[in-house]
Amino acid sequence: MKSSLVLPLIVLISAVFLTTNCRSATGSKPDAATAASNTSSAPAAGTSINYKGVHFTLDPTLAAQVKSETVPASVEGKPSDIWPEHPGFTLVGYPRPRTMAETDPEIRVFSVAKYREAMTIAGKEYAKSLAPGEKAGDWAKDFDDEVGLLKKLLSEKPTGPDVDNFLARARGKTPCEAMPWLPMWDACQAFVSHVKYINFKNGKGVFFLTQWDTETSQVSNAGLEYAFQGISDDGQHYVYGEFSVAAPVLPKGDEPEVKAWDQKNYLLDHNSSQYQQYIKPVVTKLESLPADKFQPNLELLEKLMASLELQPE
Repeated sequence: MKSSLVLPLIVLISAVFLTTNCRSATGSKPDAATAASNTSSAPAAGTSINYKGVHFTLDPTLAAQVKSETVPASVEGKPSDIWPEHPGFTLVGYPRPRTMAETDPEIRVFSVAKYREAMTIAGKEYAKSLAPGEKAGDWAKDFDDEVGLLKKLLSEKPTGPDVDNFLARARGKTPCEAMPWLPMWDACQAFVSHVKYINFKNGKGVFFLTQWDTETSQVSNAGLEYAFQGISDDGQHYVYGEFSVAAPVLPKGDEPEVKAWDQKNYLLDHNSSQYQQYIKPVVTKLESLPADKFQPNLELLEKLMASLELQPE
């Protein structure tokens, strides 16, 4: 997840802060040995993927293979560690951002009811571990807030500056950008750009460019991704997508000057004037780029998710 961003500072984030769409740098995701109770692979060349009632079509230029798996439920830890058993899909050979472990699927499909149940149970268990007088957040409510925010976003479909205004009204003051996101990672969306709404076969969702940070860092092709959050028309299934992309206007991320900047400025608040003076010109450059200037073409990823159809077994 965020292992490449670990710096000397130890950041403690409360359960309340988790509702601001933060993602764990060292969270407990299943490793390769335990990640799949059922797995299958299919060649991507013109092949429609069909696993556990999830159907989609992948352009062969995106990946050579799709690994389909049943990701076991995770019921212990912080909200960022909790999810129900669900189907996940990894694009084998697709470049992965620094925010993702090698075992992370790029596409996940969650049952909303089962996810909420998992959050309810885990939240109650967490509350038992607190000292007298300590209050646990309502994890089920936090979950409901994310689902509700996505539905509202997809209904209003704000674009451009209106996206920031929408999020400010919905979230209030937060340490970083806060598009709706499940799972509730322990890290910040450093920015939001290239917002694109799409419909899939029996649902709808939103794509946006972002970079996940635990501390402030330069935006680079090592962390840039085209993220997706969606929901089925009946509201029963939530869709997650996370895809690494590269832009010609960004550094690779391993340049000495980038590392030096990160080491010097990692303690900045994402909302600080200093960081915003850096980030705004970067976002402007990204906004001005057409989809086909990114690698891969953003439209290929949009077509992938637009082909999605959910027929749960």
